Formats: sequence, structure tokens, C-alpha cells
Amino acid sequence: MTIHGPADATQQLGVVSITVAGLDPRDVAAMLDSTHRIQVRAGIQCAPLMHQTLGTTEGGGTVRFSTSVFTEDDEIDRAVQAVAEIARTTVQV
Repeated sequence: MTIHGPADATQQLGVVSITVAGLDPRDVAAMLDSTHRIQVRAGIQCAPLMHQTLGTTEGGGTVRFSTSVFTEDDEIDRAVQAVAEIARTTVQV
């Protein structure tokens, strides 16, 4: 799994974009929704220039998680665990 965006926490927002090697972002989003009941946005997300900069255009974009003041810590933990499970399953295939 790759996290795309600035490493500097002062430059980050409540949005996290990821890719999982070997999987189309839309497939990751579908797995998160169907198996884990986690909803995300997947694809180019109306930002083709950003994806060119990130180098994610050819792979179909990214999976984007968005948080807010209403997002609970346990929801973030669940999302991290779900992505880790998806990434592990992909590596074993």
C-alpha cells in the first residue's frame, strides 16, 4: 500500500489518498464497501492534474478517505485494518 501526499503533517488535510499494488482503486473501494461497510471515493476524482503529479493516472487514480470533526478514532482504526487486510489478501494471491 502506498499513501500519496505530503509527509509533513503541517501540510496535510483530513484527506488520505492511497493505492494498493496490483489492485484497481475502484476494486479496493468496492471491497471496502461490500466487506467492511467503509465508503470511500475511487478513481481520478475530478483531479487529473493532481493524479499526473502523483503518477497515479495510469493505475486508475487512488482511493480517497475523507475525515471530519465527526470521524471517530475507532472508525479510522477500522479503515486502517480493512486496508491492511485487503493488501495482505492481494499479496497472497
